[in-house]
Amino acid sequence: MKLSATRIQSFLSCKQKYWFNYHKKLPKITNTSFKLGRAVHESLELAGNIWMKKEKFSKSDIKEILDKYDEVSVREGIADMTIHIEGKQLVRKRLKSFLSGRKIIGLEIKFGFWGKEGGRKIYSKFGVPLMGAIDKVEEYDDDTILIIDYKTSKTAPTSSEMKDDIQLSLYDIVARQLFPQYKRIILSLDLLKSSVLYTYRTDSQREEFESYLKVIYDQMKSFDESKAVATLNTFCPWCDYRDYCDKYLKACRKSDYTFLPTMNLSDEEIIKEWESVKVTKRILGEREQELNMVIMEKIKRSNANIVVGDKEIYVRQNSRRSFDIDKVVKVVPQEDFFNLVKLNNKAVKDYMEISPMAKEAISESLTVNYTAPFLSVRKATKKK
Repeated sequence: MKLSATRIQSFLSCKQKYWFNYHKKLPKITNTSFKLGRAVHESLELAGNIWMKKEKFSKSDIKEILDKYDEVSVREGIADMTIHIEGKQLVRKRLKSFLSGRKIIGLEIKFGFWGKEGGRKIYSKFGVPLMGAIDKVEEYDDDTILIIDYKTSKTAPTSSEMKDDIQLSLYDIVARQLFPQYKRIILSLDLLKSSVLYTYRTDSQREEFESYLKVIYDQMKSFDESKAVATLNTFCPWCDYRDYCDKYLKACRKSDYTFLPTMNLSDEEIIKEWESVKVTKRILGEREQELNMVIMEKIKRSNANIVVGDKEIYVRQNSRRSFDIDKVVKVVPQEDFFNLVKLNNKAVKDYMEISPMAKEAISESLTVNYTAPFLSVRKATKKK
């Protein structure tokens, strides 16, 4: 048994999910985000190999890389064209700024796998065998390397989450063994939909993580089916094994909700109830979307509405009307035209980036409005 970041995260998030995956090896539910990630990763790996030979991309190189993306996307079965196009745009965007350091020294560096191409065997300080693959390694200067992990997710982690990220901590251990000639290791998440985030690990952080790995590894070795208990959390709707999980299915089907009176609850009880309701709400919302997709697909394939008793389920589509702004501006007086239009925030920001002379004047026109207040959660600061 070898520890990978995925295996660790699976074990920590839900013991039943871990059991289904690594012990029973049940078939996984199709995951579109996983397919997108694979298509993006494979095309960027090809881009990296081309760059290492030429240190630039020609028009034919870019076409070859984007063709590779199309090939993998079709192979993996990305059926939603919106997602397919979005992934292709992410690859095209990264090709425009492909290098962060001064040269690439490794791509898709595997470690701990079986066979000749499985890479070097890596063990933690306490003898825990590790396994995985680093997307890209770049040399920043004579003493520093960048460890880069591609991500296609829409949300960016906070700085504290970056410092606690298990995958980056694991890569830090591996990189120090694979590249001992470098004094400094910078860890980065390349969020292809937004920006590149950077972090590092101190000696004390590394020491603590190595001890943490040993605890996880020892628990995994003694793990059996009696400990494979399901844990409901906000990630349940995206779990590859949700259809095997009785606890998740029960939450999806639950309709007899009873709520405790709130006035006499302690702070701990009311927060626990609030978090439980939030998780259930999210599960039900995702379940509704899943059922919507199935029903729409049935209607689409049969070319007929679904009739159950006195109910007919059909696909309804609302129309959205829009006007051609170039034509409207020609017939509406200028003093009236400004009352008809609303500025797009993204378009204004993009314009300021390409028109720095106007940036200051436009910025002075900015006003900030706040939404209705809502509850959120963050890590509490300990009182001194």
